[in-house]
Amino acid sequence: MSHSKKYLLFLFVCFGLMAPRAAVSQVANETTEPAIMGPGVIDLLAGGTLDAWDIPSKRWKLEGGSIVAETGTEKLKTPEWLYTKQRFSDFEFTCELKLTGDNHRNTGIYYRANTINYKDRFDAASGYEFDAAPSNNFWGSLGDWYERPSLRVYADPDVISKVVNPDDWNRMTIRARGNRLEYWINGIKTMDYVDHDPKGSREGVIGFQIHDGSVMKIEFRNIRVLSLEP
Repeated sequence: MSHSKKYLLFLFVCFGLMAPRAAVSQVANETTEPAIMGPGVIDLLAGGTLDAWDIPSKRWKLEGGSIVAETGTEKLKTPEWLYTKQRFSDFEFTCELKLTGDNHRNTGIYYRANTINYKDRFDAASGYEFDAAPSNNFWGSLGDWYERPSLRVYADPDVISKVVNPDDWNRMTIRARGNRLEYWINGIKTMDYVDHDPKGSREGVIGFQIHDGSVMKIEFRNIRVLSLEP
């Protein structure tokens, strides 16, 4: 065999050995929570302001280094969202969330979100949600309620009961890469879902929700995002 043929055979064998490993690394169950620190990370409360956000009403404010929204003593008739001005596709995101109020208190982190008219009632967020609510096992669940209500993926309730601080701060972390969506709560992985539906959103804003039907207060702090786009 000539030297050139031997070299081509060597390259073919090397490629054959490397390809399966690369494929496996793409589907590995990566349990470690992303740190989301360092170069390229965007602080969404930079300068102690809400400049990175579109403020929907006076209900939302900056207080003590946190984004705070509360209903007061009256329940909202429709939900409301606070959105980032910047849009994201593939990214890692983290924040700390504190949710207090009645037994129906309900919020969530929306991502790859776009505004739609929901049943001619109000403007809502289509796109994915990392849900946070004490009822109906919604804590840590994944959904797209306003666009694809049939999509609801629940986290393991035994894990949620151990990792969630019901009336205190909880660190919520998301990694969205293509159609793979991963969630962590307080450093513990609670969701790893691949959405094969072609209707799944691939780009949009990040938002926080204050839900209707509840008297509550929500607080968000240490809000950071890292784009994974090349």
